[in-house]
Amino acid sequence: MTASPRLLALENYYDSAPRDRSRVEELGPFTLFVATSGWPYYARPRLGCTTTASVDDVHAVLARQRELGVPQALEWVDETTPGLIKVVRAAGARVEECPLLALDGHPNGSAGTARMLTAADRADVAAAQSAVAVSFEVGGTSTGTAGLAARDARVRAGTGPGLDPLLERLAEGKLRMAAVAAPDAPDAGPVGGGSHIPVGDVTEVVGVGVLPAYRRRGLAGNLTVTLARDALERGVTTVFCSAQSDDVARVYAAVGFRRVGTACIASMEAHQ
Repeated sequence: MTASPRLLALENYYDSAPRDRSRVEELGPFTLFVATSGWPYYARPRLGCTTTASVDDVHAVLARQRELGVPQALEWVDETTPGLIKVVRAAGARVEECPLLALDGHPNGSAGTARMLTAADRADVAAAQSAVAVSFEVGGTSTGTAGLAARDARVRAGTGPGLDPLLERLAEGKLRMAAVAAPDAPDAGPVGGGSHIPVGDVTEVVGVGVLPAYRRRGLAGNLTVTLARDALERGVTTVFCSAQSDDVARVYAAVGFRRVGTACIASMEAHQ
């Protein structure tokens, strides 16, 4: 099966994007990215490799990840590497199949209260990062009670790999980040955020999340519009993302993203 030019561009992106902050190990038909800072990475089918992965190949990668003390995780695009789902599941992993979407033309909709952040916006970056962390803990698109108090508790506790490496990447232009405020309480600070990671003329929109107490107000759409516009203004020609679910995919579809494939995310959370 021959992948489309767009999917091939995404494959090149997936291989290039992690290399800025990881070391690389080639294990059979897989490339393992071991993060040297920030969030952990995963293993992917090796770019250009035509070898069909076996269950033993998958076990070898997972064993190496266990040895390194990093998450046992693999990611790939089903249409580019067909048949791998069956092999990875046979190896005992859980596989999520997520809609993979790309922007078709220019984004639809308004930026609303969403705006791009810079490294100088330290407090807003911390608040937006914390709001996104709370959002992903809850998951989905449904409303809930988690709001400003949950965000502020996260800010006080610190989130993820730390704020300074994130600010450094923002300052270098390796990461672009947006935040959104509640229209009826703009002085309360960010209630959501998101990012895109440009590599050449391709970028991935990632981590778009809104506090559950502020969902169903169009804020995720405002963030996506803002990030997409920022990417296009910087010469990016391919803007893509993967969605957790069909409900989340509909948010992106309203902005002008169209499904181009299936992103597969495998993990061994309960496997020893």
